[in-house]
Amino acid sequence: MGVYKDVILQAVIAFPVIACIITLPYILYNYHKYGSVLSIRILIVYSFILYLICAYFLVILPLPSIEEVEAMTGPGVQLIPFQFVRDIVKESSARLSDPVSWLTLVNNKALFQVVFNVIMTVPFGVYLRYYFRCGLRKTVLFSFLLSLFFELTQLSGLYFIYPRGYRIFDVDDLMANTLGGAAGYFGVKPFLGILPSREEMDMASFRRGRDVSVARRMLAFLIDLPAAGLYTAVLSAVLPFTARGKCGVIWLSYYIFTSLIMKGATVGKKLMKIRVGKTRGIYGQEPCWHQYVIRYCGLWAVLYLVPSLVLMAVTAWTEATGRNLADRLAVQGMFSGIWFFFLLFELVRMMMHRPLFYEKLSGTQIISTIDGGKNEEKE
Repeated sequence: MGVYKDVILQAVIAFPVIACIITLPYILYNYHKYGSVLSIRILIVYSFILYLICAYFLVILPLPSIEEVEAMTGPGVQLIPFQFVRDIVKESSARLSDPVSWLTLVNNKALFQVVFNVIMTVPFGVYLRYYFRCGLRKTVLFSFLLSLFFELTQLSGLYFIYPRGYRIFDVDDLMANTLGGAAGYFGVKPFLGILPSREEMDMASFRRGRDVSVARRMLAFLIDLPAAGLYTAVLSAVLPFTARGKCGVIWLSYYIFTSLIMKGATVGKKLMKIRVGKTRGIYGQEPCWHQYVIRYCGLWAVLYLVPSLVLMAVTAWTEATGRNLADRLAVQGMFSGIWFFFLLFELVRMMMHRPLFYEKLSGTQIISTIDGGKNEEKE
């Protein structure tokens, strides 16, 4: 039992690393499909991942040394169904004439191994029925396939890292694991009326997805950064002119051009199921071309053009007046503080779902396209 505790502890330690790897793709998937990330869904999915890690670690750990495996001479497979019955009898000291000795059939290492293999996949059956909405046939099939994956992992010597399997491929384990998945399927039934259903979670996610959160906008912006960078790099290499600020202009054109051809969306917005729409008239109506120009020119001016011009002006001023470095840094620091607080003010407005300065100028807003773009009219 102590070995199992150590293995589960190692799985818990490994879980944060694996969770960090999958978190961003999982969040992107949720925003693309639902437009929001529901807390209870995260709890269920991540607990399922933790369970799979624990089950996998219980199958492969503890790892022996290469030398120990090379010295093994026992059989690598056990293909006789119900061999565990013989093993239980063999491990016990039961005699027909002594009823007390029958207890050794229960307090039995071989029986414990079978029960453990059944219990190990019970949560798998629970998750398949409750969250993934699988029927009995699919639950049994996927439980069998999970068990087969475990057994092949053992048979292959952890994918041929070892010269041979260091645990036995056992057909009884396949049956026990499959039985455990089916037991989980039936065992969760009394709780289905208490727990929130998958349909209720989906509906709640879609309702929340009709509003555009700050995180959703930020993710769209972060996705657009490499897309705009690639677009800029390609056009910068192709276009003949070499005027100063060419990259900035091309960068700006990415947002305007993609919005025109993708009906208000960019690559990032498309993935996040949001786009630009008018603030007046019919809700969600596509803006005119000049509104895109005003919107993104305003944003580009604040994030790039104005800081660049101020930096150039301060540099020219210090050189013309013979000011020292301290004076130059003081002026730049004052401007940086004003610029920072302006951006912070706009971020607060975004969190309050208030229109930003470039949205007011252009008469545009960010809207959700969840449910096929059929958004409710704003009051």
